[in-house]
Amino acid sequence: MSNARNRWLALAVGILGSSLGRRALGQADQPCGGPEITLAVPAADRAKWQTSRSQLIEHLRTLPDLDRCAQLTLRAQGDRLVLEVRAGDGRIASRPVANEAQLLRASEALLTLPPEATVLPVISSRAEKPPEPSGPTAAPARPAASVELAAGASARLGGPPLFVAGGVTGFADVVAARWLIGVSARWDITTGLLNEPTLMDYYLMSSAVGVHVGRRFELESTSLDLLLGPNLVLETQDADDGELDIGGSAADLRIDLGARLSGPRRASFRAIAGADFELSPARLANEHFAHPSLPPLPSFGFGLSLGVLWSSK
Repeated sequence: MSNARNRWLALAVGILGSSLGRRALGQADQPCGGPEITLAVPAADRAKWQTSRSQLIEHLRTLPDLDRCAQLTLRAQGDRLVLEVRAGDGRIASRPVANEAQLLRASEALLTLPPEATVLPVISSRAEKPPEPSGPTAAPARPAASVELAAGASARLGGPPLFVAGGVTGFADVVAARWLIGVSARWDITTGLLNEPTLMDYYLMSSAVGVHVGRRFELESTSLDLLLGPNLVLETQDADDGELDIGGSAADLRIDLGARLSGPRRASFRAIAGADFELSPARLANEHFAHPSLPPLPSFGFGLSLGVLWSSK
C-alpha cells in the first residue's frame, strides 16, 4: 500500500509541475507591456516629479519601436533628476535632466529600438546584367549584282579630216553596289568627208571593241553612269579614182570616256542615251594612213547614241 501511495503522489507532483512549467513559459513568451517607470525621490518632492512621470508615461505610449521590457527609474539628485534606464537586454544607462522637456527627449533617445533590418531584393544595374541571349544576327545583305544589256543606233563625228558616220552600238555590264564593269562594241561607216573633196566611192568603216569600268549615280527616276576604258579600233578605207580601186586597214588603241543616262530606274526595260569621246594618243603627233593615196585616219571621235536597255534586277 505504501509503494502504491508513493507512485500516485509522484505522478500528481509531476502533473502539477508540468502545468506550472507550461504556465511560466506562457508568461515568459508574452510581450512586455512597459516600460516600467519607478519614481525614487524624497516624499517632499514626489508631487513635483509625479506630473513629469505621468507626462513621460503618456509620451512613451505614442512612440513606435520602443523597448517595452525596459525599466526606468527617476532618481532625485539635488534639484535635478537623473533618468536611469535598464534596457530589456540588460544594458544600463543614465542621463541627468533639468526639466520635463529634457526628460522626454532623453527617455526617447534611450528607449527607441533601431528598426528591424529589411532584406531588400538585390537589383543589379543594366550594366551588370549579362547580355541576354539572342538569336543569330543576320549579316547585312550584300547588294546583289545585276546584268544589263543594251543596243542602239549611233552617230559619230571624227577627224581630222572631219567626217560624220552612222552605225550601231551595244554593251553588256555587270552592276554591283553602284559600280559597274563591262564590254562594249560598235560599228559605223561614213561615205564622205566634210572639209575636203572625197574620192569616188570613198568610205571609211570603223569597228571597235572595248572594256570599261564605271560609277553609277542614282537620280530621281534615272541612272547616270560615268565610264572610262580602252577601245581597240579597226578602220578600213576604200576608194575608186576611176581607174584603180585602192584601200587599206589599220588598228588603233584609244582611250574612251563616256556617260550614259537611262530610265525609268526600276524598270526592266529602259530607254538609254549615251555620249562618248574617243582619243588616239598615237595619232596626236603624227598622221596615220591606211594607204598613201587616201586621207589620213582620224585621231579622235565624238559619238551619240540612243537605244534600249534591259536589266536583270
